[in-house]
This record gives sequence, structure tokens and C-alpha cells, in this order.
Amino acid sequence: MKIKGIKRKSTIEIFQEINIPDGQEIVIEILSEDSITSVSGKSQFWKSLEKFRQEQELETAGIEPEVFADVRDSSPGL
Repeated sequence: MKIKGIKRKSTIEIFQEINIPDGQEIVIEILSEDSITSVSGKSQFWKSLEKFRQEQELETAGIEPEVFADVRDSSPGL
């Protein structure tokens, strides 16, 4: 189940009713703005892919940057 809410001090206010009993323990995964689809509906795939390439040490795994040349067009296709 995915729900949306907002943090206010030590409370998280959710924007919709959820069908769980009061007192039920839950686990919340916090996602950053870069890891989710933006409110406008445009995918953050390209930004996430670039971030992945920068963070991972691909060259130490024997994967040269040329492997990714012209693999995917970064334009939104509008």
C-alpha cells in the first residue's frame, strides 16, 4: 500500500483514510524526491539512471562508460 502524507515535527499526517486499526504498528519507508515520480507526472528515470552511474563504481567492475553511449535518449519526447 502506498499513501501520501506530510511530516509535522514528530507526527506524520496522512492525506487519506487507511483501513488499519488504531494502535497497529506500521513501517514507513521514506523516499526522496529524486526516487519518485514527480507531481507533474514526468518520470525521474533519466535522473535516477545518471545518479546510479555516478554512485556505482562501474569501472572497477570492468564496465567502461562507453558501454552506455547512445543507449537511451535523455529527451522527454514531447
